Amino acid sequence: MFPIISTFSKTNSIRIISVVFFFLFYTAFAQQKNTVIEDDYETLKGKIRLNWNISVDRSLVYAEQMAKSNNYEHLAFANGAISCLVQFKEEPEKSKKKYKEALFYLNKIPNSDDKKRLTADIYNYGGLAEWSRGNFALALEKFHDGIKVSSQIGDMKQIMKFKANIGLINEAVGNYKEAIKNAKEYLDFIDKNQNLFTNTEIINKKSNLNHAIGSAYEGYFMENHDKWALLDSAAYYYKKTITYSDSYTDNEISAKLSLGNILNWKADYKNAEKTYYEVASLSKQNNMDGVLCISYYNIGDINLTIKKYDKALLFYKKSDSIALLKNTEPLTYLKSNCYQAKIYTILNMPELAHKHSKIYLEKLDEFESRLREERLKVNYKQGEENLTAEMLSIDKKYREDLYLDRIFIFFGIFLIVGVVFFLIKNVNDKKKIRKNTIALIAEFKAKND
Repeated sequence: MFPIISTFSKTNSIRIISVVFFFLFYTAFAQQKNTVIEDDYETLKGKIRLNWNISVDRSLVYAEQMAKSNNYEHLAFANGAISCLVQFKEEPEKSKKKYKEALFYLNKIPNSDDKKRLTADIYNYGGLAEWSRGNFALALEKFHDGIKVSSQIGDMKQIMKFKANIGLINEAVGNYKEAIKNAKEYLDFIDKNQNLFTNTEIINKKSNLNHAIGSAYEGYFMENHDKWALLDSAAYYYKKTITYSDSYTDNEISAKLSLGNILNWKADYKNAEKTYYEVASLSKQNNMDGVLCISYYNIGDINLTIKKYDKALLFYKKSDSIALLKNTEPLTYLKSNCYQAKIYTILNMPELAHKHSKIYLEKLDEFESRLREERLKVNYKQGEENLTAEMLSIDKKYREDLYLDRIFIFFGIFLIVGVVFFLIKNVNDKKKIRKNTIALIAEFKAKND
């Protein structure tokens, strides 16, 4: 005999089994999903960092992929990275919004060492975004906050990263010795603690740091033109940058551009121009509009120096076109107009000289207010006072010349009209005299007859 099971009991049993099965399946699926997300989180973090100096767009793709997670830690990191990356793409409002979102998700995470590491990452991204905007005081504040947090958990790797980024600020404000010191200390730390880094990280950081040191030496020379050894040091570190930059196109091209500048300073114009042409070609291939704009300007600069004025003007105008079309390199556009004004002065073309000196002076006002706010010592400030005085002189001279030209033109037109008037009057007077003479002769003949 088999026991008889009621329909009710059987139905309930099936429902219970179904619920249990669904619960087990859902739990297994959820655990698998969370595992995948955790795995992806570490992988995506690595890809975001790896592509940082290779392609901003590619790095942004990985950050946006991470932002699809519903985990607060993932969302905090992703939005922090996005805030920095979109700032590099000249989207400041979106950058600020994403940084606030990163802090919002960060505040939802319980306190732990992992949270402190994440906090340091977000401060780092926030500092880099402010540095990119030119807000150096705010950037420095975020980097210092990051150092404090990293010190609480003894994260020397992160602390050294912050110090290297502070070096970027030191270079921007003209503290070149401090910038060089910071970057060299980080290189030394990497060499002594290679176990803390992957091989890819070591190559990436050495590419960045050698470039930063070369740039600081070059900037230092710009303030000390009698110290030629600084240029040799800059060239040494730019060449080292290139050796570590097979996978980092931006650093490679930027280093080559700077090597061209060094050749230019050393009056090796032939090789400098050749280098600039190479950089222009590479920047076209990699859609680096800013570098292309600077390359054209530098070719113009060389040709101005060797007095090939027509060629200089051609490349200055090419540089201007990119600056205006792509809304990039405003300082390069400013300087280009300055030197075009000088060339047109040499060529005795007052209207064009006046046109470009006027552009220079108008744009200079915009930059001076910005520079005063941030108290910067940028490279362009070298000799700015002399250039400004020269542009004011050109502007005044050619305004006066144009005024005198207009007076002469008016006087010339008045003179020509006057001469024509008197000629016509003279002809009419002669006609009247002739007519009167004929009339008198006719009258005389009539009387004699």
